[in-house]
Amino acid sequence: MQSRRSLLRTGGLAAVGTLGGLVALPSPPDATPADRTAEAAALPDAVVGWTDDRITRETETPIARYQYRATAADPNRTDRDGFVATSPINVVLVPDAETDAAGLESVLQVLEAEGWLRDPDEYTRYAWDRTEGRFVRQQATAAESYFGASSRFHVRCWSFEGIVSMQVHEDSAARPKHDVISYDRGRESIAAAFDAAGWDVSPSAIDLDNDQSDHDGLATVITEAP
Repeated sequence: MQSRRSLLRTGGLAAVGTLGGLVALPSPPDATPADRTAEAAALPDAVVGWTDDRITRETETPIARYQYRATAADPNRTDRDGFVATSPINVVLVPDAETDAAGLESVLQVLEAEGWLRDPDEYTRYAWDRTEGRFVRQQATAAESYFGASSRFHVRCWSFEGIVSMQVHEDSAARPKHDVISYDRGRESIAAAFDAAGWDVSPSAIDLDNDQSDHDGLATVITEAP
């Protein structure tokens, strides 16, 4: 018999043709309980200067304050008018890595250990890279399941200047209509997972002035121990 993870990888759920056939599946068996309490850690030097005041512009720090949707099929990625903000960045990670690519890999490895899958079925979203002066497509993504037949936690990540901006949320079931049902529970689930993996967690540490739905505008900072 296939495991839940292999079933999701091979698209077994996609073959189900009716809403009644979609089975609500539990979180991956390796997942850390989302309500695990993370003890607040001291902020790393890399971000401590960003906690004094509210961050209101994406030119102030490497952090992407929002993820964006392009309004055209082939957008001019330097034109801010061609993009609309959809969801707030709510987690900032500081990996112990020498490159942006290595930092993203460190983040994904923690999620894989939790039973998450890389590159799930998802929409294309973008974030603003201040050094390039352009919008950049999501660089790393993961979710608890590939298709989201039942609700799932889902992340998109970008790494600019060594800082990983993560947009994490809880999705509703894909049918009858996909929607985000919680940003706050998504942020809590990531804090719990990385705390269990030995990273330092500083809840609600940076004010990104991007409150939306149940998100209060504050990003949790998670730092990889050297």
